[in-house]
Amino acid sequence: MTNVRLVFSVFLLCTGVFPARAQISFSSLQQVLDYADNHAISIQSAKDQQQIATSKYRTSKAALLPSLSASAGFNDNITLQPTLVPANLFNPAAPAGTFNEYTFGRKYVYSTGVQAGWDVVNFQKWFDVKTADAARKLSEASIVNTRFQLYNQLAQTYYSILLTGKYIGIANGNIAAADSIYRIANDKYEAGIFTEENLNRSKIQLAQAQQQASDLTSSLAQLYNQLQTQLNTNEQLMLTDTLSAAYADKADEAAITSVHPQVQVQEAQLKLNEQQLAQNRSMLYPTLGLGYQYNQNWASDKMFDLSGANHLPQQFFAAKLNIPLFNGLATRGKISQSRIQLRQQQQVLENQRLAAQKEDENLDLQYHQSIVDMNKQEEILALQSSNDNHSKDRYESGIIGLDERLDKFTDLLQVQNQYMQSLSNYYINYYKRYIRIKR
Repeated sequence: MTNVRLVFSVFLLCTGVFPARAQISFSSLQQVLDYADNHAISIQSAKDQQQIATSKYRTSKAALLPSLSASAGFNDNITLQPTLVPANLFNPAAPAGTFNEYTFGRKYVYSTGVQAGWDVVNFQKWFDVKTADAARKLSEASIVNTRFQLYNQLAQTYYSILLTGKYIGIANGNIAAADSIYRIANDKYEAGIFTEENLNRSKIQLAQAQQQASDLTSSLAQLYNQLQTQLNTNEQLMLTDTLSAAYADKADEAAITSVHPQVQVQEAQLKLNEQQLAQNRSMLYPTLGLGYQYNQNWASDKMFDLSGANHLPQQFFAAKLNIPLFNGLATRGKISQSRIQLRQQQQVLENQRLAAQKEDENLDLQYHQSIVDMNKQEEILALQSSNDNHSKDRYESGIIGLDERLDKFTDLLQVQNQYMQSLSNYYINYYKRYIRIKR
């Protein structure tokens, strides 16, 4: 029982000092993208900007509603200012030019009031609503574009990790093959059959294979760190997906039909520029406002005693028409600037549409060509691997020398690099096309 308690105490101590680190596992690219929707800082920032734009839109709509306010006040007239009144106003016999001092008012004044106002005709406020709505739609398009950009970055990192893992497996196999060649060469060198030059050549190939595996392992760790940064998490990540050409058939069935996210942003920006031009033009339009005010005042010489107070009610209705006849050249200057910005944005949009169309066409061409190249490189790799196996058997049987064996092994390494490059090109075009279709 004592030993059990001791083991349990040590376990608790270890778990307290070395807490278990959480791990997040992804089995597909889609899972990574879904996780990014809720955690990536760039997407969250874009969502916050969209909420701000929505709030501004609601605020501009609220400005169209009538305003209603109430007020209450209290004045303590510590010193009532005297007023000079002509003496003959109350005494006709008083000489002209003489004045008497009189004090008007009461010491304490209580007031309440209600004010209502409404801009019945205010084109600027109406266009403010449309401009704010266009800005809100621009923020929505920006979220789509932000997702599109981040998804491409995530997909690039995701498949780089998978490709690097596959390449590490190939590199480890090359280390085993190079080590086998080196051991045989070393044995024959010690027996006086091989020259030191041939021995060094086999040793160099082994060192190069080991260095490549080490570089790939370091790159894999860096790629995982990069993925953590993109996903805004410090938790350990693990990808359980495997590279498979089965994606090709699924992606091949669909066509790119959606509007490019960057085009959506430029379209939304154009609408915003149109509304900004209309908003600046509205500064030349008249405005009409209505107002109503009702006030109640009580004046008394005793604080908080309204029994002998004077009741002084007041109410009025007002209508105000404002016609901007001349306000300098500021407004017309803003209108001119908005016209230029609108024309520039129209040109940018047309250019972006053309660029996006050609980019999608090139993406289709590159994707289909990468499938052809990958299939061809798989065939070449299989043939070269078969040749290398025959070379290995002939070398171990003493039929060929070390020079020829190393040359064949070098040929295999080159074909492996070409195959991995074609595989990388395929997945780059695959995920770019996948994101364009799905997003």
